[in-house]
Amino acid sequence: MGECVRQWWPLVAGALATTGLLLGAYLGVPREPDAATLAVRGGGPPDGSSGEKPATGSAASGTGAASSGRTGAVAREQPMSSYTTTFTPGEPRVRNIELAAEMLNGHIVAPGRTFSFNGVVGPRTRSRGYVPAPAIMGSRMVNDVGGGICQLSSTLFNAVFQAGLDIRKSRAHTMYMPEYPEGREAAVSYPELDFTWRNDTERPVRIRVSSTASSLTVGLYGERRYQVTSKTSGRYGVKAYGTGVGRGRTCVPMAGRKGFKIDVWRTLLDDGRKIRREKFHTEYRPQPRVNCV
Repeated sequence: MGECVRQWWPLVAGALATTGLLLGAYLGVPREPDAATLAVRGGGPPDGSSGEKPATGSAASGTGAASSGRTGAVAREQPMSSYTTTFTPGEPRVRNIELAAEMLNGHIVAPGRTFSFNGVVGPRTRSRGYVPAPAIMGSRMVNDVGGGICQLSSTLFNAVFQAGLDIRKSRAHTMYMPEYPEGREAAVSYPELDFTWRNDTERPVRIRVSSTASSLTVGLYGERRYQVTSKTSGRYGVKAYGTGVGRGRTCVPMAGRKGFKIDVWRTLLDDGRKIRREKFHTEYRPQPRVNCV
């Protein structure tokens, strides 16, 4: 099962020497609610979204909703938001990102429907063309089929964040990755760990994905309902990292990074009037310095 994150890390001989670094389920770091609203809501399955792929792609698997055509989505389609992240050309994960992006590009979420990343992109397996690439597992990186796909889910998260759409369920990575803004990301793992959001506007929202040799861009098109402002705290609760040694083909060298906590607030405005304020709380684990032998 190819993932950007894995749920369990088995104990293997000769792996990290530091305590606790080989164990631990990857369950992500949930965003915690403040008094005003929940940044993560509910644990039930999404209520479906409509899907349509471009002519060159395959039809995306939805979450139970009927597909909708393009004609009804373009009448008042306007740019809502766009976000870009970067990567190093030629990395193995680029192949995985491209495959998932093809499934996502052109997808339409009808008004009132909930988008599911796993429902649209589907399983990340060798039979579907995904390849091994670095993926987060607990407090370290390992090579796993489908690794790196979280770059797409996190880029989409930031587009959704900026568009003011209703984020229903998201979890951060256990470790901070510099490709994304601190505290603003969405880890995914098929099928358990999903990123979902609801189209709470009155018009369809179309997802467009484009890329260059070193960047990935997700744009959302529809009719914006809210203006968005955001604020990010400084890092706090900083924790030092340790060192360790890994063996085998799945080992990925790591430079080591400190762990920390951080808070992000998103305020939704309607003609300058505050509608609600959401808090996204993230706790990143320390990343050990790992040498592969």
